Amino acid sequence: MGTRFFIGIMLLAASVSQAQMLCVFDIAGAQGPVMSSLREYTLSARHWGASLSLRPYTDERVAAEDFKAGQCDGVLLSGVRARQFNAFTGSIDSVGALPDYPSLKMLIHTLARPEASALMSSGAYETAGILPLGAAYLFIRDRRIDNVAKMAGKRLAVLEHDRAQIRMAERIGAQAVTADISTFAGKFNNGVVDVAVAPGVAYMPLEMYKGVGTKGVVVKLPVAQLTLQLILRKTAFPEKFGQQSRAYFHAQFDTALATIREAEDSILYFFPPPDGDHEKYRDMMREARITLTAEGIYDRRMMALMKKVRCKQDSAHAECSDGRE
Repeated sequence: MGTRFFIGIMLLAASVSQAQMLCVFDIAGAQGPVMSSLREYTLSARHWGASLSLRPYTDERVAAEDFKAGQCDGVLLSGVRARQFNAFTGSIDSVGALPDYPSLKMLIHTLARPEASALMSSGAYETAGILPLGAAYLFIRDRRIDNVAKMAGKRLAVLEHDRAQIRMAERIGAQAVTADISTFAGKFNNGVVDVAVAPGVAYMPLEMYKGVGTKGVVVKLPVAQLTLQLILRKTAFPEKFGQQSRAYFHAQFDTALATIREAEDSILYFFPPPDGDHEKYRDMMREARITLTAEGIYDRRMMALMKKVRCKQDSAHAECSDGRE
């Protein structure tokens, strides 16, 4: 009886020691949609040998810092913030790299395959899931700012931790105003900045319709494909957990996309750029992307892979016959 008791205690201690904590960024907090979807994920994770607990964060920077400090074994962040842990997957959110959702789906499908598993690890970290957050669009308070040239001198909200956004602002001659995910919408709505970059899912929850008003516009041209990425500390999880997790996240793509499209359908003044400007935007973003890759901000391997995706979708485009990316 005594032996069985001690064996039971040892097994209980082992199960407790194997429990993993995930830090989860959800701007809506514990009751937000991201936390809700991850509660379902924890049920599946039990079958892969992990007992997950979730800790919500409304401040993405704090979530990342707590993860680095070892207070959690995994963290769910925007792809831009996740770049510090895995430059390869963190470069998905690069400027103009994927023109539409079918392209993003093709990329995530490729990365969820076992053959790509080596690329999903970087040092002590592993990217164990990627979800679409929605295309980033230009939110403009005054629709008379209808081309890139007119953005010169205007105040543009940029994420303070993303060198790529700061460099883009410099490139078009805009005045960069630093912000973070929790403050950029308020700065746009209150007129502190003239232009902000955000996904459609921010339009209603962050009340960005107030900043757009009746005189502004949301430019219907993806500046980037934003993602949420789950980053794990590899030693805290079973060997095959990351691959099983990536397959799970891949299967959630269409569900996440339905929510994104519903949010985009709610945008009132959602118009494409003026005739002839689409290619100008596309070329400008490509030149910026090439420069940022040369500077080491974006991962060259991911840039090459996303070019393959673009050219599979549109093989006739000029970039498919040059070797610049």
